[in-house]
Amino acid sequence: MRFFPKFLILLMPLLTTACVSVSTEQLVLNSTTSNEISGAQGVCDARNVAQDSHDTVLSDSDKLDPQNISILNWNIYKGQRDNWPEEFRKYSSKHDIIIIQEAHLGSELQSILARNDYHWTLNTAFYYHDKATGVMTASSVKPVYSCGQRITEPLIRTPKTALINYFPIAGQQEYLLVANIHSVNFTFGVDVYKQQIKQLYEVIRQHEGPVVLAGDFNTWSDARMRIMNDMAEQLSLSSLDYSGHNRTIVLGNVIDHMFYRGLIPIEYKVWPVTSSNHNPIHASFRVNSDFIVSKLP
Repeated sequence: MRFFPKFLILLMPLLTTACVSVSTEQLVLNSTTSNEISGAQGVCDARNVAQDSHDTVLSDSDKLDPQNISILNWNIYKGQRDNWPEEFRKYSSKHDIIIIQEAHLGSELQSILARNDYHWTLNTAFYYHDKATGVMTASSVKPVYSCGQRITEPLIRTPKTALINYFPIAGQQEYLLVANIHSVNFTFGVDVYKQQIKQLYEVIRQHEGPVVLAGDFNTWSDARMRIMNDMAEQLSLSSLDYSGHNRTIVLGNVIDHMFYRGLIPIEYKVWPVTSSNHNPIHASFRVNSDFIVSKLP
């Protein structure tokens, strides 16, 4: 699709209201530091993973189970609908990793995560009603390292963010890299979209272990989907085949995805919900012990 949809232009004034404010700095928050800037963790460099985790000694209870890693991916629409807490509690429970887009760091979300003993990291895109909003990854085990990326929407000038977390796996030398992205949406072409995907590619290609890449990719055009498929092919990522899926569709294209590498799917499904304009994607994996990553260019 080579034109920018007219209805998106009409929506843009609604997205740039006084209830949204943008920080000039990238803010990576977590459940430990709360509202502090995680400065060093804002730079995504694979060498930092080894440095941060070098002296860390973890028991197996502090690591993911290689036989069953349960993951949820969901754009929760900033929790704007009245029934979102109930459905979030229902669908997020008993997952090892929860990958969220449009996470709005209000007291309700923090309370739900705290009651379930989840660690969380949030890369702030903007402040909505004075609360940090962006991509969040919550988990039953603490990541050994986190970092964030940010790029500005070229038309509405609000950021879109990505978040990369590295998780220890019991009995495994390599970490599980989990990348969470909310992709650029409002563009006339695909140059900025491609730039954001390229930034993420540069991080994932340095990692030799298993990978999960999930999020709201805003792949509402064939051109955007080609960019994503090319990236997946270059990184040896596979995509789950959701036969009869309930994934969200915009302009005839699915926009939420979960890609993986070095893992074997056990089960996966998409639940239809009314609490968001996106449906949650569930998948559980076991580590592929035969996986050997090839060096990427």
